[in-house]
Amino acid sequence: MRERFLFTLVVALLLLLLLAPASTQAQQTEEHKFEVGAVFTAIGAEALDDSSKGVGARLGYNFNDHFALDAETAFFPRRHFGNNQAGQNVQGFVGVKAGGRTKYAGVFGKLRPGVMFIGDSTSGFDCNSGGSFNICRPNHNHLALDAGLVTEFYPTSRAIIRLDLGDTIIRFKTAGRNIFGGTEVISTNISHNFQASIGFGYRF
Repeated sequence: MRERFLFTLVVALLLLLLLAPASTQAQQTEEHKFEVGAVFTAIGAEALDDSSKGVGARLGYNFNDHFALDAETAFFPRRHFGNNQAGQNVQGFVGVKAGGRTKYAGVFGKLRPGVMFIGDSTSGFDCNSGGSFNICRPNHNHLALDAGLVTEFYPTSRAIIRLDLGDTIIRFKTAGRNIFGGTEVISTNISHNFQASIGFGYRF
C-alpha cells in the first residue's frame, strides 16, 4: 500500500513538472525571488521507533510562480531508544517545489532528496542482545527522500506561512556487532515516515 502511494505521488509530481505550459517559464516574478524561513517539524519515524519534534531552517529560490528550488534542514535535539540511551537526529533536503500560486495562497508538490543522520549520544549503537551477536543501529547518514504537499499563505507580499505534509522515506541500515567487536551491515530497509511541518518565511 505504501509503495503504491509513493508511486502515485511521484508520478503526479513528474506529470506536474512535464505538463506545465512552457509559457509559464517566461512569467517570472521580477522581485522577491529568494525565501528564508524557520520551521517547526514533527516526524512519526518508523525507522526510529518513536516520533520526534525538531526545528530547522529553509531556503528557497523561485524561478517563477510555478517552480522553485527548495532546501531545508532540521535538527531533532533528543530521542529515547526505550532504554538508557538517547540520541540526536539531523535531516537535510534539497529539491524542487512545483505548483501554482495566487496573490494570497499557493499549492505545490515537493520532491527533495537528502540525508537523515541518526545518532546515539552514548555508545554509538542501539543494541539489543541476541546471544553472541548484537543487532545494532550505528551512527550513520542514511539516504532519504521527502515527497509531499505544500500549502502556502501570503499575509503580505513578503510574508509566508507554510504547511507541509509528506512522506519522509529513509533507506535505513541495520548493523551487527559480534563478540569480537567487529561491525558489519546486516540489512538495508526502506521505511516510510509521515512528517508534518509549519514554517514562517520572508521573501526578498
